[in-house]
Amino acid sequence: MQLIRDIVVFTVIAVGLGIGSAYLAINNSHGLGLYQIGPWKAWPKASGPKADPYAQANQARTGAMLIGSAEGISFVATSDDAGTPLEGACQYRIRGDHLPARLWTISVQDASGTLIDNPSGRYSYHNHEVARVSGTRYEVVTGPEALGGNWLMSPQNGPFQLVLRLYETPLTSGGDYSQVKLPAIEWMDCR
Repeated sequence: MQLIRDIVVFTVIAVGLGIGSAYLAINNSHGLGLYQIGPWKAWPKASGPKADPYAQANQARTGAMLIGSAEGISFVATSDDAGTPLEGACQYRIRGDHLPARLWTISVQDASGTLIDNPSGRYSYHNHEVARVSGTRYEVVTGPEALGGNWLMSPQNGPFQLVLRLYETPLTSGGDYSQVKLPAIEWMDCR
């Protein structure tokens, strides 16, 4: 009788740990193969026919539709260059230069990945429309209140994320991520 009880307890613990670890792996992961450049993170193996199983399960659960590996790559930033989490009540300056892509976009999303509803109707910028500071250099500012220039609205309060998408980039065909210079994210002030 003791042996049966021990087997049942062991089985319940093993099943609980298996389900718990699978839940954590699926819900807290974009997949294996994280690349990080400053505050920007990308998971190039999270999409496509060779996507890892955790990424596929997460996408099936959330209904996410990622950029295909042949199309480009997405980088997400949830903190500034100093490592401080992005806060909607604050203003940030995103500065950059030429990126290795035919087309790139930058947008602001809330913590769950949803575009932020705003009266300006401006949800992103792309490299063909962003006003340049000089030459190929550009600057985009985020904040909860309208600012001039390349401005994107952040939420009034709470965390948010920046999403930088590079389309038709050599990075997806074995390019060297360590040589890429992504935009700097600088805190300006908070209201």
